[in-house]
Amino acid sequence: IVTIGIVTMVLSSCVVNRKNAGLFRADKMPLVFFATLDSVIYEAWQLYYSEQANWIASDLALAKYQVEDLGGTLSWQPNDTTWSVIFMDKKKENSLLEYQIITSEGKGIVMDSVRPLTPTELGEFDKRVKIIDGAVERYGDSLLFAPQSFGQPNIDIIRINDTITRLYFMQGTVLEDVIPFGNDYSIDFDKELNPIAFRKYHHSLIATRTKTEKGGKVETVMHSHTKDNPFITATDICNFLLYRPKDLDMFYVYSTAYKCKFAYSIHMNSIITVLD
Repeated sequence: IVTIGIVTMVLSSCVVNRKNAGLFRADKMPLVFFATLDSVIYEAWQLYYSEQANWIASDLALAKYQVEDLGGTLSWQPNDTTWSVIFMDKKKENSLLEYQIITSEGKGIVMDSVRPLTPTELGEFDKRVKIIDGAVERYGDSLLFAPQSFGQPNIDIIRINDTITRLYFMQGTVLEDVIPFGNDYSIDFDKELNPIAFRKYHHSLIATRTKTEKGGKVETVMHSHTKDNPFITATDICNFLLYRPKDLDMFYVYSTAYKCKFAYSIHMNSIITVLD
């Protein structure tokens, strides 16, 4: 509540000074607001690393094994700088292939020797199953996604702190030249894996084209947020990172609540305010 009050004050000032056109990095914003923006960016990159690890591990596993040889998948964070994806055998006793992203070093590691799963890994797999099953049982009727021909939802679990684990559902796509904003949800779980908070970030799918009808380059990508979700979200940033053309650095969100545009820049790795 305190943060919302501060944000309102800052953005009110932003609207008053709209005559100062261009990009405005809110250097005078209170530190608590900077912390909020930084946490969104940090969480977005954790989602991105999770998705990248899953995509690469899936390609590696399917290049070596048939689908019917694979039993289960564990995607988890062994520590704060590592994302690991393990493909298991049918009995869920052995790791057939493991891929890790070391975020602090920007590198990936492949381990394709068959080995027994550790007690920790088995515990994390059971935890993942319980979290996903609990979310679907409690909130399944509220989870709406596009038809399978568009793409399946991606599922990622982020460790927020020692007491909160956050499950994300994000719309994926198999279509080219489309960024699938929207159809994104999160559910928070406590230490006992009880669901304690549900968030729906967009009201529907926003399939954003990155090429014109004639195949030309799209210069700007933007969508709007309603008053109940006024800011750029971690899911916005993650799907932009995953599906954008490589030469597109920035996307925009128009906040109907504060009548301002926010932008995220990969080059700056920052959320900025845009003044018309």
